[in-house]
Amino acid sequence: IKRVLSIILFISVGILSSIFLILYINTFSFGNIYKYSYIYRILGISLICILTVVTIIFFINDREFIYKLFLIISVLLCAVTIGLYVLKRTGILYKFDNVEHFRDYIASFGKQTYLIFIICQFLQVTVIPIPSFITVGAGVLLFGPFLASVLSYIGIVSGSIFAFFIGRFFGYRVVKWLVGKETLDKCLKFIKGKDKVIFTIMFLFPLFPDDVLCFVAGITSMSWTYYLIMISVVRLITIFLSSYSMNNSLIPYDTWWGILIWILFFAVMLLISYFIYKKSDKIEKYFKKKKQEKNK
Repeated sequence: IKRVLSIILFISVGILSSIFLILYINTFSFGNIYKYSYIYRILGISLICILTVVTIIFFINDREFIYKLFLIISVLLCAVTIGLYVLKRTGILYKFDNVEHFRDYIASFGKQTYLIFIICQFLQVTVIPIPSFITVGAGVLLFGPFLASVLSYIGIVSGSIFAFFIGRFFGYRVVKWLVGKETLDKCLKFIKGKDKVIFTIMFLFPLFPDDVLCFVAGITSMSWTYYLIMISVVRLITIFLSSYSMNNSLIPYDTWWGILIWILFFAVMLLISYFIYKKSDKIEKYFKKKKQEKNK
């Protein structure tokens, strides 16, 4: 009975995903999605069917890790299709598609603009997949680079701490359920000693999904103290740098020498990151030694 109910659950997730995918596609009345809606429906439903069938096959064959992996992908896909449809139908999605729309949306709250902006920055890290350049850019247009940086810092750091909290107290259970306790512990042991350096480097560069990393950091051996210090310092650098870069008042990006300076800046950052990564063991030993000396 349990196996039958599980299979019914897998099929239900697939059906729900297909329904909301079709509903989302039907909300478009122009553009490429509307023009090729038939193809999108076929491709989307085919993908959902394949995921569902593969999940059921591996479940029947007791391939626990693989079927759980595909089940999580299916559930996430279902959540995404529902979320996109709701956002599109309510019109909220249009508020976050570019800097100007988001700025107008925040400005419409009048005296509560500051608070709403902070809340949006918090949600941008934890819930809503809004690109940070949109939220920060809107803040620069509304408040100027300095105030936008301060407000963004409050919201983003708060969201980063909350995400780490979720990862620390709930994420481990979810990952343990997926890969098994023994496998997860081996992975965490493998990165132990370098997770601090690796995560710090990844947070510094916009190439990595730093909001997702906040959740992942929660299941590493990284301590609360290190995370709070690291995220506070790194976010301070990246947020203020982003704000003043968008304002074009720090280093202009519309001149040849400004572009050259930015290229050199990122090149130096890459070299420093590479050096830190290569010397991470020695750096870690140095801080451990200092900590031991302090405790004596």
